[in-house]
Amino acid sequence: MCDTNDLNQLRKHLAETIDPSGIQGITTTSEFYLEQVAALSAEYDLPGNPLEVIHRVRNKAETRRRLAQAGMLQPPFKVVRHESELATALKDIGLPCVIKPTEDSGSNAVRLCISLEVAEQHVSNILSHKFNVRGQLAPKEVLIERYIVAPEYSVETISWQGKTDIIGITQKSLTGLPFFVEAGHLFPAKLSSVQSDTIIQTVLHALEIIGFRNGVAHTEIKWTEKGCSIIEINGRLAGGMIPELIRLTTGVDMLEQQILCAFRGPTIQQVKYEGAAGIRFLMSDTEGRVEQIIGKDQAIRISHVKEVKVNVLPGERVTPPQNAYHRLGHVIAEGSTFEETVGTLDHAMKLIQIIVK
Repeated sequence: MCDTNDLNQLRKHLAETIDPSGIQGITTTSEFYLEQVAALSAEYDLPGNPLEVIHRVRNKAETRRRLAQAGMLQPPFKVVRHESELATALKDIGLPCVIKPTEDSGSNAVRLCISLEVAEQHVSNILSHKFNVRGQLAPKEVLIERYIVAPEYSVETISWQGKTDIIGITQKSLTGLPFFVEAGHLFPAKLSSVQSDTIIQTVLHALEIIGFRNGVAHTEIKWTEKGCSIIEINGRLAGGMIPELIRLTTGVDMLEQQILCAFRGPTIQQVKYEGAAGIRFLMSDTEGRVEQIIGKDQAIRISHVKEVKVNVLPGERVTPPQNAYHRLGHVIAEGSTFEETVGTLDHAMKLIQIIVK
């Protein structure tokens, strides 16, 4: 057993159990362990990103500061460390605003706040948490951002020795306001060539500014009237089954490529798209106990549906979603066109019902 939150324990465990010459690479799919991987990779002289770069990526406030220094388009922001600083911050940011922890994952504790009272309460809630869900010490700071109403996308990339290849752009849909829960993804996104080129160049520039050199990244953006606005840079594999959508449409296994980046580099020569793939997440709009789940067997038999999963059983308690952890399952579909995939997902989602009492 080893406490993966403790870097010294990780060092000791590796030294006692593995011959150093046998360690070819170190990687993680978890947001919460990127800094441990960066530190250990440097100590074993393995490919990776410098620890200071990963800290910039992990900490959303540091990302914002670095992008602001370079003049990148992003939401106006402030960082507060006490509720007493909020009123002053909101004079610049305005209401409504988005308030989030500077370090977390899965849209946890990200909230749209429409009044000073709600904003103060949410800042207080974030600051009251000493540890995150993995038992790691939480930073005593909160990020306040202007709320940007615009379509949201993410850009999936693989970098090796400073050169970044674009795997594709994912179209995202959100639900659950005042919380931000990803309700579905479509890959590749349906965009004009101007939009696609602008988004790609913006994300490549942002990764360069941050100093990201090796491995997979998942950069979230919004397409605004002013162009591509950076929302977040994540120095890890995309969640929400996006890698599976990429595999279905391109044949690229993103997890395999991430592992290769940990020791010898990716093997992708050229990305070719065939059709479109999408996912919709099952969620409850009611708090209570699951009474019945119907329609799953019918949904899986629909042409172009690839997978249907329900991760909740009758009798279990559910709640309307506030983060990715509240999703109850998903449907994945693949079609020859973007429109066919959307239609298939619509059909399947109408059949599946999670009845809550």
